[in-house]
Amino acid sequence: MTRSPSPAPDATPSDATPTAGGAAAPTPSRPARRGPGRAPYLGMACVLLLSGCSLLAADAEPVTTFTIGLDAPLTGKLSDLGLGIKFSAELAIAKANAKKTVPGVRFVLDAKDDQADEKLARSNGEAFVADPNVVGVVGPLTSSGALAMAPVLARANLAEISPSNTAPGLTWGEDYRTKGKVRPFPTYFRTVTTDAVQGPLLARYARSQLKAERAVVVSDTKAYGSNLAAEFATAFEEAGGKVQLRTTIEPATTDFSKLVRQIAGLHPDIVYYGGEHPEGGPLSAQLKAAGVKVPVAGGDGLHTDGYIKAAGPSSDGDLASNPGISVEGLASAFTFLDEYQKAGHAETPGPFGPYAYDSTWALIEAVGRARQGKKTASGSGAELRKSVAEAVPDVDFFGVTGDVSFDEFGDTRNQVASIYQVQKGSWTAIVPIGRLRDL
Repeated sequence: MTRSPSPAPDATPSDATPTAGGAAAPTPSRPARRGPGRAPYLGMACVLLLSGCSLLAADAEPVTTFTIGLDAPLTGKLSDLGLGIKFSAELAIAKANAKKTVPGVRFVLDAKDDQADEKLARSNGEAFVADPNVVGVVGPLTSSGALAMAPVLARANLAEISPSNTAPGLTWGEDYRTKGKVRPFPTYFRTVTTDAVQGPLLARYARSQLKAERAVVVSDTKAYGSNLAAEFATAFEEAGGKVQLRTTIEPATTDFSKLVRQIAGLHPDIVYYGGEHPEGGPLSAQLKAAGVKVPVAGGDGLHTDGYIKAAGPSSDGDLASNPGISVEGLASAFTFLDEYQKAGHAETPGPFGPYAYDSTWALIEAVGRARQGKKTASGSGAELRKSVAEAVPDVDFFGVTGDVSFDEFGDTRNQVASIYQVQKGSWTAIVPIGRLRDL
């Protein structure tokens, strides 16, 4: 069934109350003011207060509060990324409440810290399931966390939309390379593309634009890093390059001296690291200090200010892909970026803040559709959760990051990635909108 997409959240007319589908809802008419006899109003107020709904005024619509859960590292080495996700989700919820996007509903955010630890992510998922007011979850940041949390939420029919997970197996199944795509978690969705796009995109860029012939591919042992490195290595060789060395390091490694000596003896044209910036930054710094003056490249785990700080001035020329479009030049992102800056947060939105905003808005839209379609008055718990999860595939709007909608596997239909390069100490988009067919 073909539907017209809803307008961008920031493009909603200010003089209308939008529904989840983007149409303006009629403004309730104000009842005529009564004379001296006010007992009927007092009685109505007592009934509504006893019902558990909030009452802002005698003629206001009763408001039901629903919770959107959020899981991300709010402390620890990846907290810069996690806080950008949290603050962005808060902006979406504040706008939805101010505009009464879902009539009769007020949203609150329950943000839980997983410290980038999959065990904590699973525990947080169990806590969300146990709270009947939680109607959906944004996150986690890491693919490892999602692999731990997604089964928990799926069993409870609780929708989950991640702004950052890139492991293909989350939507295609772990054996997608040999057995084809089989969706493992029916309530899991994401607003970013996967390593199956961003890894090959950077590999093809390295071959076609950098003329790299030889590559060393290193990764950590986590789901995100190992998957991303595998996608890059396969695509690099398919494009005619040679992978000289494929090896792994343990997370939290800081001394790369033995690996650096090994890489220096191979004289590669590029070193690819599948992992996150706390290890990728020091690896780059130690390579450059040893005289390996070639670009270090990676995925979104490197695309942070933390990487540049850790890698130092010699990181100029290093590369990172991002599993989505570069939003800096998008008109649809201007309002979001301005409002985020005005809020004065200590952390920037980072690469995933815009996608967290759209993930949160997608859940808000799904709640609106579920309440409209099922005629749910104010219910929470199992019935509403199931309705929300079933409504997410029908969500379709133009958000901060462009078109937001999902395919039959729960992946975004907006299958593009971008490539950034460190230039004079900051990340600069050199391929703002990248498609595999273009390289």
